[in-house]
Amino acid sequence: MPSANDPTQAPSSPPPPPSQSSGAPPAGATPVPNTGPVQAGQEAGPHYTPAPGTKKYKRVGDYDIVSKLGQGAMGSVYLAKQVSSGQMVALKILPPDLAKDQELLERFKRESRASQRFSHPNIVSAVEFGTVEKYHYLAMEYVDGPDLESMLKKNGPFQEELLLRVASDICAALEEIERHKIVHRDIKPSNIMMTSTGIFRLTDLGLASAGQGDQRLTMAGFAVGTPYYLSPEQARGQLDVDIRADIYGFGATLYHLCTGNVPFPGTNPVVVMTQHISTPLKPPRAVDPAISAHISALIERMMEKDPADRPQSAAQLREAVELCKKGQAPGMKARTTTISVPAEEAESALDRTLSFLPKAARIPVIVGLVLACLALIALIVWMVMKH
Repeated sequence: MPSANDPTQAPSSPPPPPSQSSGAPPAGATPVPNTGPVQAGQEAGPHYTPAPGTKKYKRVGDYDIVSKLGQGAMGSVYLAKQVSSGQMVALKILPPDLAKDQELLERFKRESRASQRFSHPNIVSAVEFGTVEKYHYLAMEYVDGPDLESMLKKNGPFQEELLLRVASDICAALEEIERHKIVHRDIKPSNIMMTSTGIFRLTDLGLASAGQGDQRLTMAGFAVGTPYYLSPEQARGQLDVDIRADIYGFGATLYHLCTGNVPFPGTNPVVVMTQHISTPLKPPRAVDPAISAHISALIERMMEKDPADRPQSAAQLREAVELCKKGQAPGMKARTTTISVPAEEAESALDRTLSFLPKAARIPVIVGLVLACLALIALIVWMVMKH
């Protein structure tokens, strides 16, 4: 969900929708449904354009368009007011030409289904999915602040205190989606928003899936996600990804936020995805020596190539973030002076020592040696006591 404009640059009153400013929408904008003016005393239809001289807005279903917030890959997003409740929402409208693509339409519906499952302070949830004639729309909670990509472009790399606040809030979001057995699959700076009160919220569940996902949208061998933040297993086209793929994507996001660079730059998506799979990660601290060792270690651990080497759950990630807040390196095991030899190693060494004997004879020989040692010890004790 694209963010609102910078509040310092916002006009004092909401502007009319782009399609009304000059009689034609700007290039790339989704046209708002229009069934003509509503006359005085006439009941409004499902959507309408007001008569000349009346309030300048259009209606889509139960929503009055106030202004355009931005343009996304799947259509325009508008600030709108739900007539029945008075609630302000971000209204995504899928253009009719894109709605003809059944895969895109299913993704649009999928985002609604996934978002409606959540009611969490760190996740932007859906209010309603609906269709008016040939237009499909999705009403989402409105976040009155920018996304992290916009913040990064405006202010440069994040300071560590702010970075750890982002990490804490999104860890909470990941714990919630993991609890619902959902994988987001597309975590990136533009999909994290900051409210006016400084809370960070995860949005855009259009690629989210439960379990192995919906094969209509995630066919084997087809990478789903944004290349710059894609986990190696997603880059390989695996279907059976889990929360550890989101942890990798979030690690790549934190990498970008603290260094100002994506982990693996490039203009060719295939080249970028190949680097996620096989190219060693340049540590954030090697990009910017001012980044602390524990922050760099956290991101490196999140972005391990092998999912087994990353935090295994959102809860484990949160524990690592808490250690970073204390200035400690995450995931470091406590040192101990106890030296032990695993039973498997001891058994293997014994087998090598007695390898000249048949296996069936090894146990009797071992028993005999033990008894001989005990007899020798008893003889030595007896001789000492006799003298």
